[in-house]
Amino acid sequence: VETDVVEIEAKLDKLVKLCSGMIEAGKAYVTTNRLFVSGVRDLSQQCQGDTVISECLQRFGDSLQEMVNYHTILFDQAQRSVRQQLHNFVKEDVRKFKETKKQFDKVREDMELSLVRNAQAPRHRPHEVEEATGALTLTRKCFRHLALDYVLQINVLQAKKKFEILDSMLSFMHAQHSFFQQGYSLLHQLDPYMKKLAAELDQLVIDSAVEKREMERKHAAIQQRDFSYDESKVEFDVDAPSGVVMEGYLFKRASNAFKTWNRRWFSIQNSQLVYQKKLKDALTVVVDDLRLCSVKPCEDIERRFCFEVVSPTKSCMLQADSEKLRQAWVQAVQASIASAYRESPDSCYSERLDRTASPSTSSIDSATDSRERGVKGESVLQRVQSVAGNGQCGDCGQPDPRWASINLGVLLCIECSGIHRWSLGVHCSKVRSLTLDSWEPELLKLMCELGNSTMNQIYEAQYEGLGSRKPTASSPRQDKEAWIKDKYVEKKFLRKPPTALARDAPRHWRAQKCQRPHSSPRAPTTRRKVRLEPVLPSVAALSSGERAVSSHNLRTWPWATLGSFEAWWFFYPFLFPS
Repeated sequence: VETDVVEIEAKLDKLVKLCSGMIEAGKAYVTTNRLFVSGVRDLSQQCQGDTVISECLQRFGDSLQEMVNYHTILFDQAQRSVRQQLHNFVKEDVRKFKETKKQFDKVREDMELSLVRNAQAPRHRPHEVEEATGALTLTRKCFRHLALDYVLQINVLQAKKKFEILDSMLSFMHAQHSFFQQGYSLLHQLDPYMKKLAAELDQLVIDSAVEKREMERKHAAIQQRDFSYDESKVEFDVDAPSGVVMEGYLFKRASNAFKTWNRRWFSIQNSQLVYQKKLKDALTVVVDDLRLCSVKPCEDIERRFCFEVVSPTKSCMLQADSEKLRQAWVQAVQASIASAYRESPDSCYSERLDRTASPSTSSIDSATDSRERGVKGESVLQRVQSVAGNGQCGDCGQPDPRWASINLGVLLCIECSGIHRWSLGVHCSKVRSLTLDSWEPELLKLMCELGNSTMNQIYEAQYEGLGSRKPTASSPRQDKEAWIKDKYVEKKFLRKPPTALARDAPRHWRAQKCQRPHSSPRAPTTRRKVRLEPVLPSVAALSSGERAVSSHNLRTWPWATLGSFEAWWFFYPFLFPS
């Protein structure tokens, strides 16, 4: 609206100046009158949104172009109608609008300062918090009152603009009809339209007066309301047509040494968290993909209403204006993360997930560059997916899984791999990509020996007997997460071993002291050798699935702490004592 007022003021000023030039420069009448017609047409183009004004100006402009040679005696009428009336409209109504805008901008700045002071009030100083809250309440009340005054001026100006322009132009055209007998034949064709417009103008003036009284009545009624409460928007919509899930002002802590807080306009859109300093500034991306981040409230810092958005590469501390707003923002981010996971992932997301959020990948890649040449010919994806059960996700059944847990020996879809990575942690499950990571021959051989069918016979042995329901590819993320934690962390579905086997099955490492030969019992033992002897259950007593788990744990556990080569070198004396 402010932009429209500036433009209409410029157009009207131009029209008034052109009319003055037409009156004062009689000798250059023809040229000046043509410029005036051009100004009328420019105004018509600017008012394209209003068909009444646009059609009126367009038709009158065409007629004035034909009557350019008969305007000599119109100077006096032009002085009284066009120039004076529009000049008063610009100088009085538009000026009043600008003065109200200045007052509104000033109180808006005061409210910004009050918001900053209220946010800076430390929680352990109640008197400062009370003082800041009281100042914010008064400033917000003043801001709301001036905002209503500003809206009233906007509506009055928009309503008055229409009939002021139409009235001035209609008066000028009546002068054309009265004073130019020579142009009667031309104006005769325009006369019916002018009469119709005059009738509409009368009705428009009446409607405008009624609307003005109604707006003033509503304005007076609304002024009686209490504006001290906070009416900030707290709703969010993950399926919004515009793509904006939630937006509003937040304080952001800078990453510099001073840790300064700045108020910015944040929004959640297109699975990203972005902000901008001003309305027309470019968007600054805080989180490039919400599927790679988490959000949590923060109560251990001095400021109130803070929460943190954590991504694999950085964290961002934010502060809302109230506890209600903080909860809304946290819920909006969590809902956006869940909504993003429901969408089909693209290769770009898979690559970012692998490169930025996989600590195991980055640590293994540097040690296995020399081994990448050994895995050629048949692709890793084809070899591993050819194992029984690997054609679908081991947890939810999603076809064509492209992620794997290297210490569990199962193939996973993109959503289940995210749950393994973020909900279980690398101490329970190490996730790798079958298409983006490099694979060691030993690790690839292990994945081909295990597979989803073998591992699910172990980890899901008794889930049907317990009445549990395995999630499907279309199940909600929370159902999948609960199933995965019960399956791998709680191990609820494992088959319990018999009593005798349970007594003999536990594997222990016994430490025995070994003295050197020919050593004196009195000599102080400065260094002792310790031999770790594994006590394993009888292989014959184990089922085929349990033997796979035992072999899998024995062969893969060292890789979780050391490199494969270093692990086997460390355990070689204990596995093969001779």
